[in-house]
Amino acid sequence: MLLKGFDTLEFGLDFENYNSSFESFILEFRKLKDFAQMMGIEQSVPLGDMLLTVHRNGQRFYAYKLSCKDFSIAFAESEMKSNSPIFVRFMSSYIWSYGHKKAYDHFMNWFKCFGVKPISNRLSRADICADTDQFQFIQNDVKGVVTRAKSKTEHFVNEEYTNGRKFSGFTVGRGNPMMARIYNKSLEIKKSGKTWFNDVWNENDWNSKNEVWRVEFQLRREVLKELTIDNIEQLFKKIDELWVYLTVDWLTIRQPSSDNVSRWKIKRKWKHIQKADLAYEPTPLIRESVKQGNLKQLLDQAAGLMMSVASISDHESITNTSDVIKSWFEVNLLKKNTTFEVEKDRRKTRFLHPDTTSADD
Repeated sequence: MLLKGFDTLEFGLDFENYNSSFESFILEFRKLKDFAQMMGIEQSVPLGDMLLTVHRNGQRFYAYKLSCKDFSIAFAESEMKSNSPIFVRFMSSYIWSYGHKKAYDHFMNWFKCFGVKPISNRLSRADICADTDQFQFIQNDVKGVVTRAKSKTEHFVNEEYTNGRKFSGFTVGRGNPMMARIYNKSLEIKKSGKTWFNDVWNENDWNSKNEVWRVEFQLRREVLKELTIDNIEQLFKKIDELWVYLTVDWLTIRQPSSDNVSRWKIKRKWKHIQKADLAYEPTPLIRESVKQGNLKQLLDQAAGLMMSVASISDHESITNTSDVIKSWFEVNLLKKNTTFEVEKDRRKTRFLHPDTTSADD
């Protein structure tokens, strides 16, 4: 298996007249944010066919942050000189569910609910990676890391990772606008709970007896602009050219020898990485797997919370705890003047459903 794809996409959206176009939305977000801060509970707002969480806090440069299971979107109080007034971040699970192009198209279709069309977008960050089960990276590979920058050849590895005594990866260029991470992805998903990656790999001929290693590059706006990649469309168009630059010109892993560094032979495993292409085609199974992965995380959290309630209340059985939680749940539904069915359906809209939107709208 050799699977290439995007793992993170962040971009800004620009408008002809942001202040007047989004005035009513900003007023609503402000009310919900203030209420969330006062009550200590994050609020929700329906937008299009989705229900988004309005967070109690914004993020740098942006007063209001909203999110769902697929993406987060932040809004500035007003137009800014140096930054886009709206900032979007796609979740890893969303990109892998649909592929980068469809994920972007689905989002832009949903965005029509604001009744305003962006005049442009500004790419802020792109993480592109390749997963493989054909080779493992070992600690000795660190000695052969060669990165080329501004006609100078340097060797630098910021961090090496271990899990117990097991080598699990390393980082090149931490803190820079462009950096690389090479790490044991199989080990990482066990810690992060992103077990749906197993289905992504299975759909792409993974030998499940082998661990999967990832080579991942993180590029921020400063370096993207130097590479004449300013927006999402340019990124998608130049992805093959970009991968060549990253794995041939900027970073290689070679076999150290007594020769000059430039003559060190590139390791076979790195030649394998250089050949990765973006032929990834997700299936509906992957989308369902992502949702099931979220369900498992929720169940784990629920089990932990139940044990906390049982401990504080000194319950003698799971039944006692379940009865207390059920009663509390019913009381809260009455307070909100809602029903189980209504709340269940509302929460289904935390995911983007592209089949309910039309590209022709």
